[in-house]
Amino acid sequence: MKTGRIFRASSTSDALNQCAKECVKPENCNGLVRYTVPEYGEMVFASQCPIFERYKQTVQRQARVEKVLGVLAKHTFRNYDKTKNIKAYEMSRKYVERRAWEKGGWLILYGGYGTGKTHLLSAIIQEALMLGTYATFANLAKISTMGFDEAKGELSRLTEYELLGLDDFGIESSQNWLTPHIFKLFDDLNEQKRGLVMTTNMSLSGLQELLGERISDRITERAIAIELTGESMRKSLRKDNVSWAE
Repeated sequence: MKTGRIFRASSTSDALNQCAKECVKPENCNGLVRYTVPEYGEMVFASQCPIFERYKQTVQRQARVEKVLGVLAKHTFRNYDKTKNIKAYEMSRKYVERRAWEKGGWLILYGGYGTGKTHLLSAIIQEALMLGTYATFANLAKISTMGFDEAKGELSRLTEYELLGLDDFGIESSQNWLTPHIFKLFDDLNEQKRGLVMTTNMSLSGLQELLGERISDRITERAIAIELTGESMRKSLRKDNVSWAE
């Protein structure tokens, strides 16, 4: 309801119900429902509007999505091509619907370039953020370009989140100085029962070989691994991007 209206009501819940019936858009409201109760004469009471509070919460969470994901926020479950990798799509949806991160669940999406792994990862993180989960998205290849102390601090910070999304794991494996700290990240996530969703272009056997027996055992204990297959989606994107030249 727009600011300025004062309802005559028998109770707070009555005032809130009246306001909800006349509500147009919460963005046009200051969030307060003002009302009088007959037995108290002209005294004006005010109560927080639950519709406005839900709207404000949604806006705040959407802002968090934009901050965490940036341009990747455009990747959602709604615009994912389910015909490509239906099993990976369904498992990703199930991971969110069951809030698997709250149980320390891990999900690994592996396969070739351009098969939609980052799209699904972004969708998962976005949905989790909109549920109010303290989640983030990180790319270890980017962290590997930082100086030693900065990269070490960033990896340590990633254990603070309820859910961590790691994109393109394996690219940074050539950075030998970073490897022990990446392994410690996995150990810390495991011990603290934090959620993890990770994408990699490596095969599952290659990933296990890279991580070694100890970390692989951690993953086997906690993770579901799903392979994404098919032709790179980037080929179809190229057709759209260079259509101007036709």
